[in-house]
Amino acid sequence: MLNQQYRIPFFLLLLSFTVFLNACKKDFINDVAPTNSATADQVYASPDAVRVYFNGIYRSMRSQWQSIDASAGGSTDTWGYNSINLARDAKGMDIVMPYNSWYYFDYQNDNREPTYRRTRFTWYFFYELINQVNTLINGVQNSTTITEEQKAPLFAEGRALRAFLYFELIREFQFAYLKDPSAPGVPVYTEPASGENLEGKPRGTVKDVYNQINDDIQFAVQNLTTDRALKSQVNLNVAWGMAARIYLEQGKWAEAENAAINAREGLSLDASGYPDNYNGLTSDEVIWGFPQTIENGGQSLYYGTPSSFFEQTGNGYDAFWMSRELVENFSATDIRNTFYVYDPDPTAADYLATNKFGISSGQPVELISGKTVDLKTIDFNESLNMIRVGEMYLIEAEAKAKQGKDADADNILFELQSNRDPKAVQSHKTGQALIDEILLERRKELYGELGIDWLDAKRLQLPIDRTKSNHPTPNDYFIPANDPAFNLKIPQSEIQANEALSAADQNP
Repeated sequence: MLNQQYRIPFFLLLLSFTVFLNACKKDFINDVAPTNSATADQVYASPDAVRVYFNGIYRSMRSQWQSIDASAGGSTDTWGYNSINLARDAKGMDIVMPYNSWYYFDYQNDNREPTYRRTRFTWYFFYELINQVNTLINGVQNSTTITEEQKAPLFAEGRALRAFLYFELIREFQFAYLKDPSAPGVPVYTEPASGENLEGKPRGTVKDVYNQINDDIQFAVQNLTTDRALKSQVNLNVAWGMAARIYLEQGKWAEAENAAINAREGLSLDASGYPDNYNGLTSDEVIWGFPQTIENGGQSLYYGTPSSFFEQTGNGYDAFWMSRELVENFSATDIRNTFYVYDPDPTAADYLATNKFGISSGQPVELISGKTVDLKTIDFNESLNMIRVGEMYLIEAEAKAKQGKDADADNILFELQSNRDPKAVQSHKTGQALIDEILLERRKELYGELGIDWLDAKRLQLPIDRTKSNHPTPNDYFIPANDPAFNLKIPQSEIQANEALSAADQNP
């Protein structure tokens, strides 16, 4: 199973959530008093008490995560979920790194060896969270004080999270589902790792992993509601958004279309919030997002936050610049055209920067669109968008196009485009030309948030081509489709500790 040093026995898991129990207001839960310890009976006494546990899981996802034994995570490029997405951004085509900084080894697409920090962090981060979710599901199941009616939405939220975590995990450690569902997957655990339950499992197949993912997400959308207290929590809209990504990955086009439509039910596109990356999570554009704050003992990634890498004021790492090839696809009237010239040489790696992330520095900057706006600088309080309405429009459009419903797909695509650009002109493309337009729109809409160009290249078995832009030598290269560089290797420590794995199970 997991390397034993990364397992979370139940008592350690409870101790790890002490901080969350202490941070909760007394009126937030009635059945658990904030103390320095908690028993299983207290943690699973009521839905409100379980909510405290859920809050701890969400906090672990977005915080400066470090494994229980402090041997994985804990570095600026391995701080919580955000670092998964930033690493993907760095590995793709749309982000340019002129010099060595955090994520530079990811930018070189060689940060995948079994002893490297990226590999160890990604594996153990997801499995630790999966184990927390499994422990929660098991605890709710065994609770004698939570009614069966109350258990269903708790199970659903937990299973949605588990589906999403396994989905993200398999996308890092194996090729696309549509390439070969029978290829080796990742070990699947649905019971908590503690006590007598420490037996390791083999890799199984990609299909095995997706069978579990599909079962979990289907249960979630059947048993969740739209109710929630915070946008960091998974509700029905979020579960449908997860399902849309999951079905798209498997080429289940009709299911992806339906899920994307359901995900945005009651929500809407919001062009006005885009230039500030919907900071604060108040916009109806944000389906799921994580808050950050440095106020009143709050939680922040500090210099691990996105604006630390995208801002160019000297207050952060100033590490991420923009590909000229992507920026040239934005019109001057597109609200998403937040780019400005940093270096007058159009061949320079630092030619273009984006003003999408961060908070006002009080200094003006002229964008290439002709607008003069406040230059952004690092923001330790910036929220992290996990799923947005704009992405759901694009999933619906792609899913419809893949079903041959070109006119409908084109209309949905234009609905997004005209929201972002009042002078947009509908292209009326069909076939592969329409699909290519949708994929380009995904890059324009979501750059810097999800690593979308790298994810789409992997999903659709396409190459990463940096030869047509301003990437610096020697990183202006071409990675063929389905190249081993797309996959992380399994941590060596896992292969050594898991009796069901051997050297033969390692990725090429």
